[in-house]
Amino acid sequence: MRQWSRREFIQFVTVGTTAGIAGCNALPGSDPTQKESRTPGEGGQPGGDAGEGVPVSGNVVGISGSAISDATIDVIVPKKGVVDSTTTDQQGRFEVGEPSAPVWVRATASGYVQRTVATAPGATRRIALTPRDGTVSLTFGGDVMFGRRFYQDDDPLEPHLQIQPDERSASHDTILQYVSPLFGDADITSINLETPLTTTAWRHPSKLYSFVSHPDAAAAMSRAGIDYAALGNNHTLDALPPGLDDTFQALSDAGVKNSGAGESSTAAWEPTYFDVQGLTVGMLSCTTVTGDQYDIDWSAEDGQSETYTVGEESAEGTPDSETLTFSGSVGVAAATEPQLSEHVAQTTSNADLTVVQIHGGNEYQPKPTEQIEQLTESAISAGADVVVNHHPHVTGGVERRDGALVAWTLGNLVFDQELWSTFPSYLLTVHATRDGVIRAYVDPLLIEGYVPKGVVGKPKTWQLRNTAALSSDEFSLDERTLEYVDGKDSTTQTVTRTLNGEGTIFERKSGWIDRVLDGQSSVELGRDLLPTGTFDNSDIDGERYEGPLWRFSRGEESNGPGFGHGDSGGIQLTRRADNTQRRILTTAARVPLAGPTTLLGQYRHESDTRLELLVRWYESTSGSELDSVSIDLGQTTGWERLKQPLETPATANYVRIYFRLYPPDGGDESVARLDDIRLVEWSDTDGDGGKSYDHLRVQDTVTIQFGTTATSGDNVSWSELN
Repeated sequence: MRQWSRREFIQFVTVGTTAGIAGCNALPGSDPTQKESRTPGEGGQPGGDAGEGVPVSGNVVGISGSAISDATIDVIVPKKGVVDSTTTDQQGRFEVGEPSAPVWVRATASGYVQRTVATAPGATRRIALTPRDGTVSLTFGGDVMFGRRFYQDDDPLEPHLQIQPDERSASHDTILQYVSPLFGDADITSINLETPLTTTAWRHPSKLYSFVSHPDAAAAMSRAGIDYAALGNNHTLDALPPGLDDTFQALSDAGVKNSGAGESSTAAWEPTYFDVQGLTVGMLSCTTVTGDQYDIDWSAEDGQSETYTVGEESAEGTPDSETLTFSGSVGVAAATEPQLSEHVAQTTSNADLTVVQIHGGNEYQPKPTEQIEQLTESAISAGADVVVNHHPHVTGGVERRDGALVAWTLGNLVFDQELWSTFPSYLLTVHATRDGVIRAYVDPLLIEGYVPKGVVGKPKTWQLRNTAALSSDEFSLDERTLEYVDGKDSTTQTVTRTLNGEGTIFERKSGWIDRVLDGQSSVELGRDLLPTGTFDNSDIDGERYEGPLWRFSRGEESNGPGFGHGDSGGIQLTRRADNTQRRILTTAARVPLAGPTTLLGQYRHESDTRLELLVRWYESTSGSELDSVSIDLGQTTGWERLKQPLETPATANYVRIYFRLYPPDGGDESVARLDDIRLVEWSDTDGDGGKSYDHLRVQDTVTIQFGTTATSGDNVSWSELN
């Protein structure tokens, strides 16, 4: 492990160049003399006392843009419900509440589908409503499971929600309460239930991962507003037929409909129908992952009888008998093109709208496999209006394809996975009429402590940009929304600018890189890998400044407003002479990467106690490190910019960064503050741009065509990071 001296490191702390951005082509917001700060509202919360609040405001319009007066505006706080209300004026404007943390704001108007949006103190939101008449609203969430680590001991450095056996019902309610306001907007809310709901001790004898959740989850899902559970997946039969029977019973008792599994292939393929808003909606569920490699698979296509004898390592607890014999036709709908086409066509003949959910693809890969693409095309050709795919546990894109709405993967909604790429998520909402899909949009979420929460600020923008990069051009992107509206022009406006630099880094405020027109060898495109590195209060949970996706010792003196640069949110590490251990800030998991990176941030350390930056690279999510580098961050006289280039080893696929404050030798306590931490991964370009890139590094002169879906190309702003 290489040790860097203060002299070696200081050259990387000084950022910028006098070249700046060329002449009259300077981008808005790029004045290198301007002090860097985070914008209140959607971009971050104001500093100051935690009890201070400022109103949220905005306007309510129809999807055509016309103002909606007399709309009811409710401010919703998790655990408290509606805390304030108002109505819009004749111009559709409103101002309401004085929240001191992010909240949900719901707009309800006669003749329209209601809409709930995430917003922050001081933010101004434009809320567009869809006409109600003949319109069905459907909301889709990702993979759901309430077992395993939900019952394990909490980690004080990375807390997660624990389901308490003596308060099991309330615990399940808590898991879903932070996003239930979004469920309430929909006529039908759907999730992929990737677990049996059972108390049986039977388990699949061969699977490495068997998920089991308590039946109390069904009632909690119903109370939260979930109407349908897709069961066509590779975990529905984890507790064998007794677990499937319990699942059917629990869902039925709770009033949650389902499809995708059954006592036979015919039953597994049987659709569920909803009659809402004068329309019939048919819901199908199936999977490509059927366990063919095991003696006991879970496909409902296998009619062979199976016998399972309990052994010493069979299950958690003792089943009622030692032998379980069941028909191999019990299981889930196995997705093949002939079966899928046949059942979609049958469902379409009985429904005004047909929704198909397909479970398959490669885990942790956002793009679909060829098999999933072919099955999706088959479903659309047979009449599907909406196709939602699951299984990869990470988020993918959304698109319009041959008149249908397709989501390639929604990631997790409720899950206990601890992989970095599984933490970001979103809900997809689709509005449809008898004629098909007329609108669709995504609401970004963050899985924090296994629990989904709405987000504002950087995590929201980060998710929107990454989803947009994987989506079709019909979906219009701005800094607060990613949506499709039928008949609305989402044509990209472009503006061309020339930038000069000598290693200068520019950060994105708005607009994206559409094309690099000239000077391709002089520019690198960068993407920040850390969505929560600002440490602002970005999630909607009624709490304050938790520092999600980071490991550190939490407490009143560790993070919050005033600890960051410019009195924003930040992290404070504190050590006294009598401490024996270092104080550490690190990411909650290893971060996947593929190329060289630059670690950026702000730090303040006004003592001579050692503050260390440690970077470790790994080949996989487990196992020992491949390489590491240690850098001493010396004493400062205030806030200093951190800029550390990092060369990724050839065989490394993951990285983890650590800030470590050592105890002082004596005297006063040592304090270090950290803020705005970014890990920017760089890519060369052959001229193509991308909506996910949020940084540029310019070595000479480059001409770039920037894009925006705003009505004016002036809404493009990239500023020099100084």
